[in-house]
Amino acid sequence: MIYIIGGSPRGGKSILAKKLSKKINAPYISTDFLKLMLRPYFKGAEKDKMFPFDKIWQKLDLNDYFMNYSGKQILNIDLQEGRTIWPGVKLFISHLHKCKMDYIIEGVHLLPNQVKYFQNDPNIRIVFLGKANEEKIYQGLFKNKSGRDWLLDKIEDKAVLRKVAQALSAYYPYFKKETEKYNLKLINTEDNFPSRINEAIAYLTKK
Repeated sequence: MIYIIGGSPRGGKSILAKKLSKKINAPYISTDFLKLMLRPYFKGAEKDKMFPFDKIWQKLDLNDYFMNYSGKQILNIDLQEGRTIWPGVKLFISHLHKCKMDYIIEGVHLLPNQVKYFQNDPNIRIVFLGKANEEKIYQGLFKNKSGRDWLLDKIEDKAVLRKVAQALSAYYPYFKKETEKYNLKLINTEDNFPSRINEAIAYLTKK
């Protein structure tokens, strides 16, 4: 069985992948790592166009990134990179499926209009997670921290974290619209987070 977990940043994708991995004894990978594997195949101006975040990252740190770009702009950057890596990710999923491997793939780059390709396959399960409320996203930034944290390890200023929450709230309307369009499951994790993660696990593992 292949498990696909998409949705907003800080929506709980990594936590769900780790908990599901322990429950079913299957490996998991993030599309962040798959992106790193695919990026070298693009060069020059094409690479800058297909991976806009990388070009920005050469000039700005994470604090400046969130202070200088709107939520819509940041969402569009992730959407572009999702479209760029999808052919490789799709091939990866198809290979795992053909080999009859149990595997979990999670990441913001997994877009509803792409993964719908697999939605009728009984051996592939798909779920999306997200948070809509800006204040709840902000409060959630300080919770569920275990080990390294890609945000809190780099951003300490609460004014910047407010901008982070504002930016991330722009993702939910996109995923809500797209999952409804393609009849895919979206779970809002902003309230009763542990229960929502358990709900997602139950949904993915139901017989």
